[in-house]
Amino acid sequence: MREAGSSLRDNCAAILENDRMQWLILLGAAFVVLFANAAQSGLHGDALIYAGEARLIADSGEYATLRFGQELNHHGPLLFWLTAGAINVLGPTTFAATLFSRLFGVGCVALTGWLGTYFYGRNTGWLAALALVTCYTFARNTMTLRMDSAVTFGVLLALAGYFRGEKWWGPPLFYAGVALGVLAKSLPGFLPLFLAGFHALLENNLHAPWKKQSRRWFYWAPLLLLPIAWWGYLALRYGPEVFVIYRDDFLSPDRQPTDIRHLYLFFKIYLVEFAVTYFPWIIFTALGVGKLLRTLRDSNAERRGRATAGLLLAWIAVVLIASGLKPSQYQRYWLPALPAVAIVTAVAVLQILRERMPSWIPGTVALLMVAAALASSCLPLTSAENTQRLSAMNDLLNQRLAPGAPVPILTLRPHRQNSGFVPPGERGRCRFFFGREPRPITIAQVDDERRQGRLTVIVPQEAFGKLAAQTHLAALIQTDDWVLAETEPG
Repeated sequence: MREAGSSLRDNCAAILENDRMQWLILLGAAFVVLFANAAQSGLHGDALIYAGEARLIADSGEYATLRFGQELNHHGPLLFWLTAGAINVLGPTTFAATLFSRLFGVGCVALTGWLGTYFYGRNTGWLAALALVTCYTFARNTMTLRMDSAVTFGVLLALAGYFRGEKWWGPPLFYAGVALGVLAKSLPGFLPLFLAGFHALLENNLHAPWKKQSRRWFYWAPLLLLPIAWWGYLALRYGPEVFVIYRDDFLSPDRQPTDIRHLYLFFKIYLVEFAVTYFPWIIFTALGVGKLLRTLRDSNAERRGRATAGLLLAWIAVVLIASGLKPSQYQRYWLPALPAVAIVTAVAVLQILRERMPSWIPGTVALLMVAAALASSCLPLTSAENTQRLSAMNDLLNQRLAPGAPVPILTLRPHRQNSGFVPPGERGRCRFFFGREPRPITIAQVDDERRQGRLTVIVPQEAFGKLAAQTHLAALIQTDDWVLAETEPG
């Protein structure tokens, strides 16, 4: 029995120490984490606005206009196009809305592993990918409809092309990554241009444009015309409007403080709150930063190592500074720097482990992956019931309303001239789940329309209990956010 048990442990250890098996475990864990509850997950905040825009594109087939709002164009159209395609194939579901954001996230994990391997070896790459996928900030902003995972993937793809520049496909891959990042989220997509130039300068590999080493890179530079052509099209069709919108969006404080409290908010969001959510990895991140700083200052260290250390530190610093320049501060702006943070973290972990990868680490990840997959498939999910109710609400609205007719939504938020106002998130939810525009109505208008005939109206969940008796409303279907109610003729 002891010999059998020892043999089983040896076989398991041999399997877990296999390079290919370790990468399969890691990629499997990435899919489990980033696709958990993908079919029933909810949409909140800006994701509702983006989903509504994508649904309108999918329904109309108009991929190149401004009529669906400014978010599409001044941020970049790529994720909206891809999401519209997913909606056409899968229907207006939360899985379709978040599919490509999640896929780009898995791609970020894979490319972070490759980049860490290229810099410091396979074990560092593997642990860097693990640190990234277990980062709360990364996972939270990848499992919803946001552009941040797409622009991060573009940055990593471009760097992969840069570091394989000796291959024929290196330069085109670099520019393709830049183009992808720019089309995903505009200016942040140009980050690899700075990072590549800075690394080449540190490595003493920056050549004049007419030198032979530089020509191949300039031959493929026209690929940058792809995203520039999109902005050129917008400028020709709409004039400078879209650029004014982008400027205003960049300078908007989004109801956040702009005085000295802005500095406090910067440290609170990007340092304190990130450190809390990245615990315990953040301990190793601090150790890794110290190690890279020592490498960078060591004049006796090899040039390649110093250039790599300088690149990783500059990558983190540039994203942090650029994020702090915006009047509004959100932790998701960290996302393009998280692969570098993960690699720095892995450097310190491997130093403590003496550059070895104990088999219990991938073994533990494999066990947790299986447990998480079983838990997500077996445990009841309240959001699944909410999705079903939204679908039932859509069917009922299609029966009660004419095709293309707007949905009456009771609002308590007066806007200009005391007219009803539907917040952008509510408008996006209506567009995405029902394929209709909302029609805001006030309590007085509900009473008037009730006297003229049966009225089917959506009421915010938190207000329904207070207004039901006053407006003579009867609930038909209730979701987490809305109540579909009906009035009888008065």
